[in-house]
Amino acid sequence: MTMLDTLTEQGRLWSARHWQETRIPAITTGLPELDPHLPGHGWPLGAVTEILIDQRASGELRLLLPALARLSTQDARWQLWLNPPLHPCAPALQQWQLDTERVLLARAKNANDLCYSLEKSLNSGGCQAALTWCEALDKALMRRIQLAAERARVPVFLLRPARFVQQPSVAALRVHLHADSRLDVLKRRAGWPRPDISLSLPLTPEH
Repeated sequence: MTMLDTLTEQGRLWSARHWQETRIPAITTGLPELDPHLPGHGWPLGAVTEILIDQRASGELRLLLPALARLSTQDARWQLWLNPPLHPCAPALQQWQLDTERVLLARAKNANDLCYSLEKSLNSGGCQAALTWCEALDKALMRRIQLAAERARVPVFLLRPARFVQQPSVAALRVHLHADSRLDVLKRRAGWPRPDISLSLPLTPEH
């Protein structure tokens, strides 16, 4: 066996098409221009997705609401929204058929409390997704959140300022959402980065 074969078998080397053939549990983003660029053709389940934003209200909720609304119809579990910068508008969420009675809003004072809240929620078995606005997180806390997501087999979204773009991350998927609705895939499992994807983020659901 050649060194190339060995590295490929160990998952340390992949071809340009390998990520498209890799089966990763995922839920569609609801955005046809984005799904083809993501392993599993959607947001990964049982993993952390880190979304870096230039500023608040850069379209991050419009990016996630199609998937969160779809999850909301699948079972009776609740969604954790941790540290949202603004109180969510219930009528706007209901337009997306998101069951706001099963959205749990919570606050964490610091990074350790945030990690603890995520772990407890994910380990409870009653959480179908977690959406968290946060700042600095060290590698150990990120790894704990990633492991909790893997055990729960649900998507976990960390929304962080774009100043952390250069910081190493253990997140399975890492994207940078620009204020003009362009998105860079910075990191994805079994694949190369993919910059400058133009998105059309809907203001209301398309029926």
